[in-house]
Amino acid sequence: MMQAGVDTRVAFLEKLGIRGPMRIEAISHGRNSRVERVASDQGEWILKHYHSAGPQSHDRLGAEYGFLQYLDAQGIAHVARPAGFDHAAHLALYTKLDGRRVTCVTDDHIRQAAAFIGAINANATCEQARALPRAADACATWDDHLRLARARMARFKSLSPESDVELGAYRWIAERLAPAWRAIDTSLQRHASTAADAVPILSPSDFGFHNTLDDGGVLSFVDFEYAGWDDPAKLACDFLCQPEIPVDSKQGLLFVGLVAQHLGLDKTWADRVAALLPIHRLKWCCILLNEFRTEHRARREHAGVATQDMLAAQFAKARCYYAEHLENIQEQLSTQHGLH
Repeated sequence: MMQAGVDTRVAFLEKLGIRGPMRIEAISHGRNSRVERVASDQGEWILKHYHSAGPQSHDRLGAEYGFLQYLDAQGIAHVARPAGFDHAAHLALYTKLDGRRVTCVTDDHIRQAAAFIGAINANATCEQARALPRAADACATWDDHLRLARARMARFKSLSPESDVELGAYRWIAERLAPAWRAIDTSLQRHASTAADAVPILSPSDFGFHNTLDDGGVLSFVDFEYAGWDDPAKLACDFLCQPEIPVDSKQGLLFVGLVAQHLGLDKTWADRVAALLPIHRLKWCCILLNEFRTEHRARREHAGVATQDMLAAQFAKARCYYAEHLENIQEQLSTQHGLH
């Protein structure tokens, strides 16, 4: 018996010329979209079924497919090639990349990641690049960075706990996370009037080793659902903050230095990254608690991610992240002079 939706997917694939016996198998990657491997006598592809919460939600399919079309036109290596899409059905097909998830980040991985940022911006003044949209949650001004964290903290105020774990999380947010946010927000507001606006770059957004595949030491890059024009400092902060496959402080400094070389950025950009890093640490702590919001649980269920004990697991991750990066935030803010 075919699973729900398989007729739509087969019809989509057949329109793209993939015919005959085919296998459609779910794979483990993807937290916001269903990701499947398609195999037939003609080859192998990756099929993505994007979650859509309605016309006002972020267009993940459009962002990713358009960005990959641009990368394909520029001859950028180590990314999937777009093979077709159906916006109404929320489906897109891409060439399959080889490799395994990175388990241990090396300095060579850092160099490849920085070089990739340089490559995708090498011709960023061309017409096709300029036509690309802003990244999701893109920042242009100093205060844009602060607004991201403010908005995420504000979302927790409207939630009503329905279980013990939710009650524990909401109390922890009020007693620990909210004071840290207020301290960071107050500290960074002092610089808002003198901080220059960002010169945007093309950013994959959500950029980190959780979105790479390692094939014999050579990285490929995946997941461009939030990609577009953005502040390079936000790209760097998100790269440094990514909790799933983290980088250490030395690797973070290496990445920041190499990106500066590839993009021709001066020292002020590294200072901007260091200053903004605490607010993005706070933001990522909020992101780890996304499952406490109904719409995010709906996306995870759409993607086929197991939901049993998800809230407790994410709450534990958020507390660990806070303990590592935000526990002593007052001291960090008073002595800040580099990456933490």
